[in-house]
Amino acid sequence: MKPTRKVKGSDSLETEMGSEGPSEEAQMIVRAAKESGVTLRLIGGFAIRFHCHGKHSAHLRAYNDIDLFGLSKESERISLVFRKLGYSPNAEYNFLYGQTRLQFIDEKRQKSVDVFLDKFRMGHHLDFRRRLSLDDLTIPITDLLLTKLQVVQLSAKDVKDIIAIVEDHEITHNEGSEILNVDRIADQCSKDWGLYKTITQDLEKVDQLIREEEFGVVDDQELVLKLNTIHDSIMNRKKSLRWTLRALIGTRVRWYREVEEGQAEVF
Repeated sequence: MKPTRKVKGSDSLETEMGSEGPSEEAQMIVRAAKESGVTLRLIGGFAIRFHCHGKHSAHLRAYNDIDLFGLSKESERISLVFRKLGYSPNAEYNFLYGQTRLQFIDEKRQKSVDVFLDKFRMGHHLDFRRRLSLDDLTIPITDLLLTKLQVVQLSAKDVKDIIAIVEDHEITHNEGSEILNVDRIADQCSKDWGLYKTITQDLEKVDQLIREEEFGVVDDQELVLKLNTIHDSIMNRKKSLRWTLRALIGTRVRWYREVEEGQAEVF
């Protein structure tokens, strides 16, 4: 059996949660899926916990909710994996949202696990279907950053997650399990003006909060430089015709999707 990946810099996390806590449970689900030939990857705040460590983990928060990303073509097999693990499908929820999202319940502990299918649908839509082979446990760290930067109204926890990711990872132009691919972020923004608007707005907000010392940062100059590198790459990337046409409309029309109450809380 493949050895368990420890949550980096989080011995205290396992102490708080116990050996059967969310960390072990999350990895167990991904392993069980793999053994059944099913693709599941962790997503959300909890997934970030597996990639950040050391002095940077000071910005991380407690995570208990497990959220996953999978493929709609494997929906039935995903359900079988959870049934084998003792979870029950949330029949009403899955009937209403089953084309895009599934939910399974551990009735003994009254906990639920959400599975996004094909696309991450919150304020903006992000397609990760072709990205799942880049990491064996979570969606790639670059895409985890995208899920945070697409939040239209950043909360303190979102800012903490963004800082933790950027502080702890090198900015590059390549793909890799523990590096941030700035070209991936810029490319996504060059095709979608709405996503561009939200992400550049969020980068500027985080930059301002750091300069105002709203969050304790180990090296604020290095972090601001990284945020500026991402921002500049987005601004300098050639934009698509669709982006250009949508930019003419600007903020006169809402550029993001309103998230249903409670839908974003798991992140």
